[in-house]
Amino acid sequence: MAVTIKRYVDTSENQTQVAAYQLQDQRYTGGPTSVITRSAGKSNRFPMMIYRANLLVGFFCLHVKDGPQLYGGRFETDILLRALSVDDRYRGQHIALQAMLALPQYVAQHFPGIQRIILAVNANNTAAQALYFKAGFRDDGQRRDSEIGTLWILKKDV
Repeated sequence: MAVTIKRYVDTSENQTQVAAYQLQDQRYTGGPTSVITRSAGKSNRFPMMIYRANLLVGFFCLHVKDGPQLYGGRFETDILLRALSVDDRYRGQHIALQAMLALPQYVAQHFPGIQRIILAVNANNTAAQALYFKAGFRDDGQRRDSEIGTLWILKKDV
């Protein structure tokens, strides 16, 4: 069953699904509540939902303008993918891969002028690295040190 990407809108239905979201391991990412809180009042951050059928199964943030610049990206033509997570109940079902494969088309449709997606993945998070490589992200060797360890900066054209 395919997944769809939708921008989070603050409705009672979405709030209920976010409240029910299960994410135990937050070593490398935050869950929907964290993304929504950090995006509140910011016109450059967009909380995004991953749906399968009518169920919220994943979540992430798209950050334009200054977001990509944190990792050497371009202000006008890059978008930063942040905090990708999949609800624990739906792991192992290729949801994140499906979403990452669908993301370039979504970005092209909803963010005109964006040419490239950038993300930062922890050097120790080998499962996420494998996912991103499978989805077509490339590693040009750019690294960044952070409070949670070394980050690999990956990129994919839209």
